[in-house]
Amino acid sequence: MNRDEPKTIVLFGVPFHDVTMDETLAEIDGIINRREPRYIATANLDFAAQASRDVELQRILMDAHMVLCDGTPLVWASRLLKCALRERVAGSDLTPRLMAHAAQKGYRIFFLGSDDRVLGAAKVKLEREYPGLQVCGILAPPYAKLLELDNDTIAAQVREARPDILLVALGAPKQEKWIYMNHRDLGVPCSVGIGASLDFAAGKFSRAPVWMQVGGLEWLFRLMQEPRRLAARYYDDFKFFVSAFLKQWRELRTSAPQQVGHPPAPVEEDMAQYRWIGRVDAAAAHAGRLAVPGPQGNRCVAVLELSGVSFMDSIALGLIMKGFKQCKAAGGGLILLQPSDPVRRVVETLKLDRLIPIAASMEEARGFSRSLHVTELPQCEVFQAQRRMVVRCIGDLTAATAGHMADLIAAKWSAHEWARFITVDLSAVHFIDSSGLDALVRSRALAQSRRGGRFTITGANANIRNVLALGRLAEPLDVNSHAA
Repeated sequence: MNRDEPKTIVLFGVPFHDVTMDETLAEIDGIINRREPRYIATANLDFAAQASRDVELQRILMDAHMVLCDGTPLVWASRLLKCALRERVAGSDLTPRLMAHAAQKGYRIFFLGSDDRVLGAAKVKLEREYPGLQVCGILAPPYAKLLELDNDTIAAQVREARPDILLVALGAPKQEKWIYMNHRDLGVPCSVGIGASLDFAAGKFSRAPVWMQVGGLEWLFRLMQEPRRLAARYYDDFKFFVSAFLKQWRELRTSAPQQVGHPPAPVEEDMAQYRWIGRVDAAAAHAGRLAVPGPQGNRCVAVLELSGVSFMDSIALGLIMKGFKQCKAAGGGLILLQPSDPVRRVVETLKLDRLIPIAASMEEARGFSRSLHVTELPQCEVFQAQRRMVVRCIGDLTAATAGHMADLIAAKWSAHEWARFITVDLSAVHFIDSSGLDALVRSRALAQSRRGGRFTITGANANIRNVLALGRLAEPLDVNSHAA
């Protein structure tokens, strides 16, 4: 297993990493030694259910350094789908193990989230239980929606404490979205969303008996503790589990003859090209016959041609997820070219096509290529006769670029006092996260600060509309799907 790329298994559209608890701790050691900001998600069945509805959460999980399987039903599903995860690594188990490990290694820990009483009790209890543990800071921000949190104050306190590990307990998916927005600027090597783990550590809630944990009944114990809050959620999660499992099982049960995959096709133009054919599964992956479709040199967009694939399993999908991450890290993206019917059905069933475009031709792939770049800065045109500024964004509108867009709009708005209308054209944007939403909200406030000012968004694709709708911002931001 490559330390930077643990084995990945795709379940219900989420890329889980096949790691044990000991391997997780070793991976965290590596992250801290490298001092490069990374984040880890502990995803249970509810995460998978939410990610199926929330494209931003799905993208966050796809970009995570590791997604740990925090659910016994998911382990069972992986075994029945013949892509077995070796172990459940629950956040509530990881937290005490990580505290013991941090005390031994001398790592500094920061707790963010929950409330003051829980954080204080957890700090006292854990420092007493693990002598030498350094909890260098705790912070329970006042309750607020994600975009209303005082991130500057939070970030300043975290940076001042200089932790090695940041444990975020804001609840899912808020904590994952907050980490995704902020982890690059905090100076913290390893950020982990841990949900209710500090509540367990503080004694606010009790863990289920071991026999219930082993038997996959921990959900029942939690339900008995909080029936009003959890009953509806668990019911929805159960329905999702049955439906998602049957869909994935149906698409992956097809048998096809074993064939050897082709090596990468010759590189053409500015995109790295790969081709898989025949049966692409665990056997082909373990034999090294499937090249990860990642960037090549300065070619950060990769095209994976799949017209000749007769069968694809969750292991091969995991390699596609690795290629996606590598391309995104290089500033580009991944495109699936002419997938066969079995492949298209699997990809669409798991909703991976929301973030990995499917192209019917190389010409269409070239068209997708521009919107996948994450490093190209926005451009602004001004039309004095219309008293309008039009800002055209290209590629992902995330923490890496959203600040540039907001700064550009503010500077142009200040320089053109006659302007009354701001239009943000997102027709060349493939994905937006909460950082992008925050930049749009701030730009709207800027437009409305002038009499008669108006802010509109055009060219929003299905991904963008999904994120806006979940943030309840589609109507306030005046969104339509037509380009400016």
